[in-house]
Amino acid sequence: MKIVAYIRANQSTTNDRVFHFAKALGAEVTYRENPVRDCDLAIQAGFQISPAMQDAMARDIPIIILENPVWGKSDGIYTWAYNGLGGLGFVPKPPDEPRAAPELSPWREWHSGQITIFGQVPNDKALRGADINEWARTVKKVVPSAKFRPHPITIDQRFEDVEPFEDVLGRTSLAITYSSTVGAQAVIAGVPTVAMHEGSLAWDMATHTLSEAPRAPERAEWLHALSYRHIGDSVPVQYVLGGYEEARDRASRGLYDNMSNGRPQ
Repeated sequence: MKIVAYIRANQSTTNDRVFHFAKALGAEVTYRENPVRDCDLAIQAGFQISPAMQDAMARDIPIIILENPVWGKSDGIYTWAYNGLGGLGFVPKPPDEPRAAPELSPWREWHSGQITIFGQVPNDKALRGADINEWARTVKKVVPSAKFRPHPITIDQRFEDVEPFEDVLGRTSLAITYSSTVGAQAVIAGVPTVAMHEGSLAWDMATHTLSEAPRAPERAEWLHALSYRHIGDSVPVQYVLGGYEEARDRASRGLYDNMSNGRPQ
């Protein structure tokens, strides 16, 4: 099997992820603008349509997207998945062997603290075309007591302070999210969570509408599976490549996540 990993031509820290993952899988490394038209698997950091991704999808071969992690963001950790991003990316069933993951905090009563609406970066590809500000306004109308926490990147920190995420999450007893990794962080922290797009990594642990009662899910198996999406020092190569055939079958049927902000890709 010919595996090719694609890097950005400009200096980018995400290229480090590509080099790390590529070395483990024995992949050739080249630039996104130079698709290798006989490769069987294409790897890229970031959920964007590049010439390399266009070529892979036109030929119905699997892609692997490397993206930001749920935990270990300052430790060089990243996530991976076939054919998509987050909850809409495919990964095979994990083996039983434990893998590094944070401890699960006790589950909170959903009405014991603050209800928080967590914003995301407008136009981010994780939104798949949704208007996050309009979504937040709609949620606020339904839950007027909820507090809105904007994504820090949307705040001009020269003029306004941003309260640390950990402080906000610490007093939150119900997190309302769209597709953000905040959903998974909240579930790990024991916070009942609403995730309103299936691209959320918290989808299986959350309720999905504001009319559903928050639930206390069984989180251990979910966290174990999530740990196998996370890559630190080592890449579980056998596990990753063990999902190739199913990923190829899905690709042959055109089952790619939409990385074009909801537009046809």
